[in-house]
Amino acid sequence: MVLQIPDSSLRVDILTGRRVIVAPGRSQRPGAVSSDPDLTDPAEGNPFVQGNESHTPNERLALRQADSLPNTTGWLIRVVPNQFPSVFSRCDNSAQSVDGPFKSLPLCGIHEIVVESPVTHRRLTELSVAETARILMAWQRRVRDLEQHPQLKSITIFRNEGFSAGASLPHVHSQILATNVVPPQTATRLKKSSHHRNLCGNRLLQDLCTWEVADGSRIVFSDPQCLVLCPYAGRVSWQMRIVPRQSPFDSFSSCTDSQLINVAGQLHAAAAAIDRCAGQLAMNLLLVQPPIENKTEGWFLDLMPRSARMAGYELATDVDVVSVAPEAAAALLREQFQFRTAAPKEVVLSGYRWYENRCGFSKAADV
Repeated sequence: MVLQIPDSSLRVDILTGRRVIVAPGRSQRPGAVSSDPDLTDPAEGNPFVQGNESHTPNERLALRQADSLPNTTGWLIRVVPNQFPSVFSRCDNSAQSVDGPFKSLPLCGIHEIVVESPVTHRRLTELSVAETARILMAWQRRVRDLEQHPQLKSITIFRNEGFSAGASLPHVHSQILATNVVPPQTATRLKKSSHHRNLCGNRLLQDLCTWEVADGSRIVFSDPQCLVLCPYAGRVSWQMRIVPRQSPFDSFSSCTDSQLINVAGQLHAAAAAIDRCAGQLAMNLLLVQPPIENKTEGWFLDLMPRSARMAGYELATDVDVVSVAPEAAAALLREQFQFRTAAPKEVVLSGYRWYENRCGFSKAADV
């Protein structure tokens, strides 16, 4: 199949309405791929490595040896409060103010760090599929807990890997940010999805999968559970999206362990394929899900390499410029996508248990 991709085109994201310019000719300009400065541990050492548990706040979740105590060694993954949070748990309603045309609203929430490995790793591709599955399972356990909080309305989970992706520490970690407000892009996706459901009776994500399969040019990998594709109007070059296809995937918090393990295998394969095609780029990983009260509208993962910097046009127009067409990227990534899965016993090792600390009460959760 010969791809017919115009020299330049303006595309619209069906999920958000955002616009993106696909300009393949830009890939030939000097400095088209920006190098990523190296990150180093702070002078006092890596706070996330095993043995430095006292360097972080008390853990809220951990997969650890059954005979170990919280905030000690013997863990495989742990979740702790962020020492430098974007939001605070106490909501001060007096913070709302109006000064002429200027408006300020009260904001509160929970900001956490997921320390993804007890040993020093810098990239998702350095982890195994089993370790990747632990990350998704830890995210899910925290989402289930945060969904019960009466003040919280939205939960955003993301990984910043590398300086250009916003990371400040090199050790593999992700972040969970739950707030009492719904971010604008999340609200827009919900509005478009609800409008589509009212018109067609189907979820927008469900129909999007159908349309992408029919087209085929942006599909990287497909199985009965998920699609892996390059979005039609992705915001960065080499962007990949993992979209659940079946009804048991209605919400991220409702997925079974076996489903998460399958997604982990696809996520790991996607990250490795990008490395093979585009080099080891800084990368963001986003868990995109609707507001808590509308959580059955569907979710997906976006893997977003940072091959280029945001520049003046993007800042002036809020329109992203992409130099690798998604159809061209998908054709190359398809050849490098090597899907592997993991056995449940590799994810939660014998003798390990999930320990959770909810509302100040510590307990062990049997697998």
